[in-house]
Amino acid sequence: MVCAEMVSANALHYGDERSRRMMRVFPDEHPVCMQIFGSDPDRLASAARAAEDAGADVVDLNAGCPVPKVVKTGAGVRLMEDESLFGRCLEAMSKTVKVPVTVKMRLGFRGVENAAARLAGVARESGAAAVFLHARYRRDGHDGPPDLEGLASVAASAGIPVFGNGGVACAGDARRMMDAGCAGVMVGRAAVGNPMIFLELSRADGGTAGPEERFRLLREHAKLIVEYYGEAVGIPRFRKFVSSYVHSLRGAAEFRRRAVAATRLQDLLVLVGEYEAGFGKSDNSSTKHAT
Repeated sequence: MVCAEMVSANALHYGDERSRRMMRVFPDEHPVCMQIFGSDPDRLASAARAAEDAGADVVDLNAGCPVPKVVKTGAGVRLMEDESLFGRCLEAMSKTVKVPVTVKMRLGFRGVENAAARLAGVARESGAAAVFLHARYRRDGHDGPPDLEGLASVAASAGIPVFGNGGVACAGDARRMMDAGCAGVMVGRAAVGNPMIFLELSRADGGTAGPEERFRLLREHAKLIVEYYGEAVGIPRFRKFVSSYVHSLRGAAEFRRRAVAATRLQDLLVLVGEYEAGFGKSDNSSTKHAT
């Protein structure tokens, strides 16, 4: 399941068109979870309804974002500090839509107190179907290893499925969260740096994606971004993703240099074809001659 970009309930309330566009769902994206943030139960309920109308299969309340501009509005991880409001927000959303409502949160707002162990129960009683738990505290941001012991305690007591999140960069990381009692894992930042991670997590041997798979995804990504934004906007936007597709492959530095200079999709695809020709189908040694 994919999770769409976080959308502000307040922005939707005031009719922000950009936020409405962010809720657009394509037919091949299902099942899709649409995440919203805010701290007003009525506005969150209205936003949940808008998400459902837009095609969301799951609506998620973000109670874990530590970004100051979100926290200062009372949303994101700040919601974990007000147990009553936290419950009312989820209850309002759950009573408004027919699709499952979930909540994304961290282990705690302040210090190292595992508030999630208590709030998971509140979430369950307020109608939430599952919890997506970032196994770090607010102060940690995205740094340091996930607290697997804290994650395990929440998974054992929540009474609803708990999905682990935070620091999942390989099959071993995912396996450790599953061993802690999670029903599944959520991958975020690691997917930007390694878009092949979902292929790798699905492999029984835990192996990494070879060049052939990387190039296939690179082409598909480039075509989709141009289809969505147009060539003039799409190609410049795609440049920031190029490095992730060729990271550790031989000749990557030269390929990146030429790829970021491309201004047309066809030029970029020709360049990818030339670069791929240097790798045989059996060449899956992604670290060989790394540049």
